[in-house]
Amino acid sequence: MRRSFIFILLLSCLWLLPSPESVAAADEKPKKTVLCLNSYHDGYQWSDGIMRGIRATLDNSPYKIDLQIEYMDAKRYHYEDVTRMLLRLYNEKFKNEKFDLLITSDNDAYSFATQYRDILFPGVPLVYCGVNFLNTDDTDSDNATGVIESFDLSKTLDVALRLHPNKRRIYVVGDSSTAGAAIKRQVQNQLARYGVPLAAEYWTDMSLRNVLERVERLDDDSFLFFIPYYQVIDGRFLTAEEVMQAISDRSSVPIYTAWEFLAGNGAVGGNMLSGYLHGQRAAQVALEILDGRSADEIPVYRETTGEYIFDYKVMQRLHLPMDLLPEGSTILNAPKAFYELSKELFWTIMVSFVLLVLVLVFLLLAMLERRRVERKIKDQLAFQETLMDTIPQLVSWKDADGRYLGINRAFSEFFGMDHSAGVANKTTHDIIRDPEYSSWAAAADKAVINKHEAFRKVRRKLMDAQGDPAWIEVNKVPIHDRAGQVVGVLSMADNITTELNLEKQLLQSQKMEAIGTLAGGIAHDFNNILTSIINSTELAVGDLDPDSVTTRDLERVLKAARRGGRVVKQILAFSRPSTEGFRPTDLGAVITEAVGLLESSMPRNIEVRAGIAPALSCVHADPTQIHQVVMNLCTNAFHALRGRGGLIKVGLDGAEVGPEDADLLGLTAGEYVRLTVEDNGPGIPSEIVDKIFDPFFTTKDKTEGTGLGLAVVHGIVHSHRGGLQVTAREGGGTVFTIYLPKGDGSGAGCEADGSETVAAGARILFVEDDRDQLATTPRLLETMGFEMTALESPAAALRMVGDDENRFDLVITDYDMPGMSGTQMAKDLAAVAPNLPIILVSGREDAVHAAADLPNIRMVVIKPYDKQDLSRAINAALTGERQGE
Repeated sequence: MRRSFIFILLLSCLWLLPSPESVAAADEKPKKTVLCLNSYHDGYQWSDGIMRGIRATLDNSPYKIDLQIEYMDAKRYHYEDVTRMLLRLYNEKFKNEKFDLLITSDNDAYSFATQYRDILFPGVPLVYCGVNFLNTDDTDSDNATGVIESFDLSKTLDVALRLHPNKRRIYVVGDSSTAGAAIKRQVQNQLARYGVPLAAEYWTDMSLRNVLERVERLDDDSFLFFIPYYQVIDGRFLTAEEVMQAISDRSSVPIYTAWEFLAGNGAVGGNMLSGYLHGQRAAQVALEILDGRSADEIPVYRETTGEYIFDYKVMQRLHLPMDLLPEGSTILNAPKAFYELSKELFWTIMVSFVLLVLVLVFLLLAMLERRRVERKIKDQLAFQETLMDTIPQLVSWKDADGRYLGINRAFSEFFGMDHSAGVANKTTHDIIRDPEYSSWAAAADKAVINKHEAFRKVRRKLMDAQGDPAWIEVNKVPIHDRAGQVVGVLSMADNITTELNLEKQLLQSQKMEAIGTLAGGIAHDFNNILTSIINSTELAVGDLDPDSVTTRDLERVLKAARRGGRVVKQILAFSRPSTEGFRPTDLGAVITEAVGLLESSMPRNIEVRAGIAPALSCVHADPTQIHQVVMNLCTNAFHALRGRGGLIKVGLDGAEVGPEDADLLGLTAGEYVRLTVEDNGPGIPSEIVDKIFDPFFTTKDKTEGTGLGLAVVHGIVHSHRGGLQVTAREGGGTVFTIYLPKGDGSGAGCEADGSETVAAGARILFVEDDRDQLATTPRLLETMGFEMTALESPAAALRMVGDDENRFDLVITDYDMPGMSGTQMAKDLAAVAPNLPIILVSGREDAVHAAADLPNIRMVVIKPYDKQDLSRAINAALTGERQGE
């Protein structure tokens, strides 16, 4: 029965899914790009209604429309004040864009488009709407058509005079904007043709305060006709709805209008234009043009549109009879009968009821099945409990809710429990006193049940029954019933505390040797690899469009490769931090990047929050080292918070260090840039605070850290002539505060690229045994304007220079080459061509010392190097400057 029910539900879901043919058809729609210039702003209900109508029609068209909307904000800012600025903006913004169609909403956008269309959008057809014109010549524009905003004032006046037979004067309230002036002309023309004589007075461009003072003194034989307009009072914009509502609250005479979006804001009503229908009509014209029809062939739509809309509350307040309204009028705010129920709501209730019944049936079946499985599991576990007591491993088994069903004797002895005491229905937190391990075990049980996957040989640290730290190796596997459903978790653990203690002793004795082996082993080969990556990537970037996505991807490759090279240098220079790579640096950008990496890698129960003060001075620093400082400190904070969750805050601001604090920090009193990393974890015990910066001192397991993190932080801060302070955080936790000397205070020149102009045409001999670099570096130098000769053999290079000592202006050679080193070749070249400058490149730092006694080696470039590094080195070598890099 249960399977049949599930099968029926699946068929129902499949029936509701869209067919592949319909999805494919939607994907095959031809794409059209349409630009819409809106005279006003987002939130103005009239133009918002037009946009909804345009969108609704275009979304259901046979085209995939890319609709871009630009708001000119002409209601709140005068058209003449912003026209030139918008022209410059759009000219720059759309210079590389091509549109299939241009749509304008309301008068200001239309005026702007007709005036500057040949400049901004040459040849693009125009469809306008919301435009108030009276003459045919006003819309006589090439390659353009549209919909005129035309309302029938006579219909509104007929209703007004039917409801108020004694009215003889009409006051038209509006503004002098482009649209307001056009609507005023429409009103004047229609009043002139209206059969009943009405004395008209126009209140245009009048402040709201003046309008309110006047409406209080109006005679009973008058009424108001409201044109949408904005008011600014004390620097705050009042919408047309707010203006009309304010007038209605103070007016003793009725108000009528011709715009639907104003209904419900104090007006009696009238024959009103719908912005939505107006936009739909304009979009229909637009689709005709997109179908291939010329805009000049489509006549301008001038017919008046509108429907009768009235406000029940206002009519009740003014004691107006409802039976005098035109037939079919829409009544707003009318009370609804309690028994009325829309068809949509009725069917929603019915479908919801059916779904609830189905859900209840499904839940009932699931509960019955669950009880049956639980009974079966208990029967099986009765035998398993006897069997498990003979196993030396720590064994426990739980149900799908994470509650214990049983444990073996080894488990109870390890955690100091009475084996005869019942553990049924208890959770991990009830039995195991170590909170960190309890949380991990509960999460691991859920993962096994949800993912149906086993955890094998996971090592975890916890406290045993005596409160001593211990290590166990845990295996967790799901328990299945006959149907293959996961109904519980079986856990087995080996006590490996003794083995790990022996491993730690061995690891501690090998740490120094491991660091030395790592530094010497990766330096040369890894820097060669990074050099090939950097040079090949720079060549690829030079062949691509600078604005392409591929170029940006390759630039990220360059950035990562350069950072990798600096990381190698950090390892090599761990015991002797250098100032290599220092430059004016925007610490805010470096910290933002580091925090972004941390946020994406932290678990959900740990929040990383950054607070960076604006307009901070640059700092003369190595951005890679500062990045490493933030990552190391935040990683330590993560280890402190991972068992309980919490907050890591990274802050950057300016600070004034006084004489007393400067003495404590070993600094000079003055202004500094302050970097803080704090967490709300358990904090650092006072007995180990003095040891945390010692190399290889760590409170973590060997799998979690080597004890180098804070030692590296300490070395980097002092190499930057900064200070480091560790304090306890109020309420629990730790605060690391770093003070770095400020730059020049101007904030200019941060992250300068250091690019220089290289003298083109220099003849360079490049000698390198690595074939990847031999294939990439000469090409890179050729792109910089040099004449390149590349050789793999140092002996061949000596012969070529010996044949003609003036053939080359510069030699670039690798340090480590088979048969002859770069320094040996430099010595031989000095005998043949003593004035020929040489640049030595190497992946090892000791190349600088090897070249110190050779005067013809002008520069030493440490791999990996990029185009900028080569540019600086070549400039220095060719100008006779001698230095190491």
